Amino acid sequence: MNLTGCSSKKNPVIYHSSFNFPQVKTYSFYQSDSTFFDSQSLSHSQRNRIEIAIENSLNEQGFVYTDIENADVIVTYHIVKRNHKDYQAYNKAVLFCSHCLKANTWQQDNNDWVVYPGGLIIDLVDPKRNRSVWRSIYPLKYDQKDNSKIQNEIIIEAVDIMLMQYPGK
Repeated sequence: MNLTGCSSKKNPVIYHSSFNFPQVKTYSFYQSDSTFFDSQSLSHSQRNRIEIAIENSLNEQGFVYTDIENADVIVTYHIVKRNHKDYQAYNKAVLFCSHCLKANTWQQDNNDWVVYPGGLIIDLVDPKRNRSVWRSIYPLKYDQKDNSKIQNEIIIEAVDIMLMQYPGK
């Protein structure tokens, strides 16, 4: 899939400016028995689609998957539902505080940061502090008639666009 036309799209990205993004070489995901895993209700197939898309995108950028104990960042994700209880539980699991964004250590490349139903959120979590240091959101515009192949293509495009905005690359 060629994303050159889509990669110029701007989507909201916010990140902690004091985190050393250029030193990040490895990543991992939380395991299925973690607080993160319990913070949202996604099917295993949906989780697999998202994680495979993230792995492929990060691997193409030169990052290497490793076990969680050796990871420079932990990648998390969330699909926003109409009910914001899931979103609040997810924020708590990755220690994301929207009020903290007003602190001068956060950079916001886009002033249009809005959380909306159907948005895919990806966070990069500092494993030393278990706190999100980078966040992006992108709309997953599924149609009711979309089959799993089309949904997978939508996820891949969204993940690639989001992760191309990683600072320090």
